[in-house]
Amino acid sequence: MNSKISITSIMIFLSFIIAGDIGGYTIFEYNDDAFEINRVYFQYTDDLSDDLFLKIRYDVARDGADGDGKFMAYLKNIYVDRNCKNGGRVSLGLIGTNSYGVQENTWGYRFIEKSPLDKNGFTNTADLGIGYSHSFGNLNINAQILNGEGYKSEQSDNHMATYLRVLYGEENLNRNDGYNAGLVVTSFEGDSADDSDDINLVGLFGGWTSNNLRLGLEYNQYETTDTETLMSLYANYSISETLDVFVRNDMAEIDGVVDSDVTTSWIGVVCNPSKGLYISPNVMIEDGTNDYRLTFMFKY
Repeated sequence: MNSKISITSIMIFLSFIIAGDIGGYTIFEYNDDAFEINRVYFQYTDDLSDDLFLKIRYDVARDGADGDGKFMAYLKNIYVDRNCKNGGRVSLGLIGTNSYGVQENTWGYRFIEKSPLDKNGFTNTADLGIGYSHSFGNLNINAQILNGEGYKSEQSDNHMATYLRVLYGEENLNRNDGYNAGLVVTSFEGDSADDSDDINLVGLFGGWTSNNLRLGLEYNQYETTDTETLMSLYANYSISETLDVFVRNDMAEIDGVVDSDVTTSWIGVVCNPSKGLYISPNVMIEDGTNDYRLTFMFKY
């Protein structure tokens, strides 16, 4: 049975027998070549009790370069959050990693382009394991111990990945005015005795929103066999309740590689003509080449 149809049927069935919420979104695009569905997400969420929250999310996309191009469904998230009496929160299951979510909220346009860390493959977006988050006023500390292989792969060895995020300020600058500053650190021990296949990431980020203007900045250093640095700047201005303009610039460099400097920019507008529908004429500029796109997102 087709994966997309079967998941949709399951979600519709669940909506009639379970009291939780079903939703998701679809990213649809026309570029210089053709129309394409970039991503489809289906999710189910439910407050199982006063202190226990459940989330299940499926990620539907075309198979990779080694596949046949058919749409494939992956279980992206299935976890529970339990609120602790001391004010903390424990997450258990297939959870989203803590290294990029705040920055993605500041960027605000996941449907147009992934956040810098995600786009450049500096982090897994979800993985199996356990996490703990605790807020101390405006300061939030989030720590995770995860398999390290990511949500599409099973555990292949006995090494684990550790994730740490320290955040001060507002977590959702795409929704609320304020500011934030933070640090992310991830580490994954490889199998090599000389540590040559260890993976380490250190990132700094900050953002600010006020008077319809949103700004974000991040700097990341990613170490494997080479050291790659990534800096990203992004800005958004809301002209009206239904129209935004944005610009983003990513600058990446790999140590020891000739002509390793890569700069990629995105410029465009986002129109929200009705609830749940977003339309964005935008252009991606890289190495002097312009990729003109018309991107849509349907939220349900």
